[in-house]
Amino acid sequence: MRCPSYASHLLAKEATLRALLNSYLRETGCHDPRHDASDMVAPLLDAGEPFRVTLPAGELIGTLRAFSSSGQHRYGAAFYLCDARGRMAPLDMQDIIQCLLESLGAAASDNTHELRLWDMRDKINNSFARMAAHLDDFQRRHGGAPSGVPGFIAAEQSLYLGHPFHPFPKCSQGVERRPFEDYSPERGARFRLRYVAVRRELLVEEWLEGSDTGLAGTVLEAARQRLGERRAGYAILPMHPWQADYLLPQPDIRPLLETGEIVDLGTLGPWAYPTSSVRSVWLPETGQGYKLPLQVRITNLIRENTLEQSRRTLDAARVIHRLRDELESDGFQVVMETGYRTLDPAHPALAAHRVAAFTTIYRPMPADAQHACVLASLLEPYPGETEPKLIAAIRQGAGGEVDLQRWFEAYLEISLVPILQILARTGVSFEAHLQNSLLRLEGGWPRTLYVRDLEGVSLDRERIAELAAWPTLGIAADSPLLYPPETAWRRTQYYFCVNHLGGVVNALADHLGVDESRLWRRVGVRLARLREEEDERLAALAEALLQADHWPAKANLLSCFRQRGATPLFIDIVNPIKRAE
Repeated sequence: MRCPSYASHLLAKEATLRALLNSYLRETGCHDPRHDASDMVAPLLDAGEPFRVTLPAGELIGTLRAFSSSGQHRYGAAFYLCDARGRMAPLDMQDIIQCLLESLGAAASDNTHELRLWDMRDKINNSFARMAAHLDDFQRRHGGAPSGVPGFIAAEQSLYLGHPFHPFPKCSQGVERRPFEDYSPERGARFRLRYVAVRRELLVEEWLEGSDTGLAGTVLEAARQRLGERRAGYAILPMHPWQADYLLPQPDIRPLLETGEIVDLGTLGPWAYPTSSVRSVWLPETGQGYKLPLQVRITNLIRENTLEQSRRTLDAARVIHRLRDELESDGFQVVMETGYRTLDPAHPALAAHRVAAFTTIYRPMPADAQHACVLASLLEPYPGETEPKLIAAIRQGAGGEVDLQRWFEAYLEISLVPILQILARTGVSFEAHLQNSLLRLEGGWPRTLYVRDLEGVSLDRERIAELAAWPTLGIAADSPLLYPPETAWRRTQYYFCVNHLGGVVNALADHLGVDESRLWRRVGVRLARLREEEDERLAALAEALLQADHWPAKANLLSCFRQRGATPLFIDIVNPIKRAE
């Protein structure tokens, strides 16, 4: 990996420390770290409000360039550790990482604690190095912020900083096996997929009625030429080229190629563009999207598609397809997943653990959604800039400045309101965090919110069982989609209210130079109106959001440290609406 420039190094360092410190403060219950500086300390600090955090090693001291009531603080460049004797020592990034990680848990009698510290340091530094390299590549390709509003692909491929409350948002482990830069969305990647033909006896697949694979004509023709009269006995499976290069030469896969159970058709077909999740791709020529497996640890999980995850996705698709008229409106839409195709884990020639490495989930992109942009990217500025991409998109679409507080009220109508209405009416809860949400503007104003990634859908088992349509939804009584009501509600509170809405509030308030409480009060006003609705369930949800002392938030730092990636921990944060009062 090329050594990044000093400017890119500094931007990546600032973003890495910001995410790490904000995660630490949120997850240790420190909602406001501001503290007066002593006369001895003050001359050492940058401009801003002094803060201090008590750690086992002493007091971490620095400044806040901007305080955020939702915890998305921005920091100065200088940090110090003050020990018990009052001695001050400057800290670099590695010192801060070590101090924060060591404070997460007492040393164990065995080497488990030290191994966790090593693993976390490695992932944080991996994320930092990759972020710096992506930022440097951006500067080489663009030289500055691109002009104009980003399109669908440009937005997906310009999420440079990632999750603001994750200790290593750009970590990718496993890519050391072979170069990965040509497949990184942050590098503006595009590539052709690898396709394999698989004997139908070796396949497991499920589809929504009337769905198909959406394969390009060039791919189908290549299969006909290669297989000839055997073509009817095979189905075609797309693969990420990096995954194919890694997987097909494996000793347990080669015999399947030699016997013709799997036929490698090669790299062909239309261009595929990786989206912000790295392993999902979109093919504009066909309108088809694929959620592809990658034997790569992205953030904290290996990004493969297990059979359980695939079946969960199709269960969600069936429910949404059946309830579509009750779920969707002009302002709120769902990006459907229509099927999955993989290898049969029961086949005697195949090791069961390989199934997740081949499974493809099909996600065609609605035509209107191709004019939308992923929110996580819109809320980020371009590298070196301060204005979020969203602001430029609003201004350009409207032909001038827009009252952003009125804009935010309009945004609540296509996001907060339908999310709560759907949960109250049907029991369906979406994992509508910022990277799963696409926004389409019309004349600069919010027009449609699209939610994607149906694996994250959860169902309130009590509410959905009351629906007249329940017997026709086509899911089993023990489906992994079904949750107790309190769990489905907690997921809505975190993924939408804390992650999604909190991010929008922070970006708008920061740009306007106003306290976030001003926008949270507007959320409170809209919830108060929902509380007066005749729908008792909807009124109860609105009341709960207004009156709760705390909302749930995912504890990414603690979950990663305690190796709970698949079953993350949650912590309580102060209800920002009550705080705004």
